[in-house]
Amino acid sequence: MRHAPPAVVLLVALVGCGGGSSPSSPSSPPSTASPQVAGSYAVAVALLDNDCAGSPTVQAQPTSVAHAAGASSFTLTHGGLQVAGSVSVDGTFTTTPLAVGDPQGPATLAIAGRFTTGGLEATVTVTVASAAGPCRYRVGWTGTKQGAPNIIG
Repeated sequence: MRHAPPAVVLLVALVGCGGGSSPSSPSSPPSTASPQVAGSYAVAVALLDNDCAGSPTVQAQPTSVAHAAGASSFTLTHGGLQVAGSVSVDGTFTTTPLAVGDPQGPATLAIAGRFTTGGLEATVTVTVASAAGPCRYRVGWTGTKQGAPNIIG
């Protein structure tokens, strides 16, 4: 009796066991791609520092993040403000500077922070080109994620 070479046996065993990936079905587990930060956040705000004349008004607004699991890009909406950003696997993020109106003059807004499993921590920096000269103020955000926790790598 002749035996098949070991390589043929291994090949037959692999083919018999299937392989590859099966299509997703409703019973498939959720994606494990990281990060996952989409959702709604209850955000508390506080003025951290200000070198502009007068005191800017800062207030909490409905805040949400649109984000595809595992992607680096996201969109953050805070009240009527919408900014594009990039998030790393460890949850750190920055946004693209955005031109905004400020009572003291034209301004640029940028956000940097970190998503955590329970929410986000961020600093919003507003740089104003006022008639009295350039100035800036910073606002701290502490956000609590509503619903399922974030997934951070």
